[in-house]
Amino acid sequence: MLVSEAPLLRLAIGRELASGFELIHSLGTTSAERRLDAGAMPDALVVDLDTAERTAVPNFLVRLVERGFVGPRVLLSTHFRPEPAAAYSASCLTHFALARPWRPGALRELMESVLGVAWPRAAAGGR
Repeated sequence: MLVSEAPLLRLAIGRELASGFELIHSLGTTSAERRLDAGAMPDALVVDLDTAERTAVPNFLVRLVERGFVGPRVLLSTHFRPEPAAAYSASCLTHFALARPWRPGALRELMESVLGVAWPRAAAGGR
């Protein structure tokens, strides 16, 4: 599930993950909560921290724990620096950080890694 208010970010993420991943788009945490309440069962979440509803994001992450969601959460932000974000991601089992902008393919590689899946490059459109 992709949680972001930003249309251009949703488009960029969609382009990177469209082949090989089924995406559920949410226009913020309220939309994501409604989708989860309606029965959406994502394997992972990509959450944009650079949002107008900044105070809602921590509460949303807490409610995920209360719901029993155990899947990985990839947190995106322009405020992350690439090196510390990579170090943080390497040290955690559930939360992963990715600095925006990321290098092409970095989000896909991170998602494949945290979900334990990989597709041959030819099957992924030669990317």
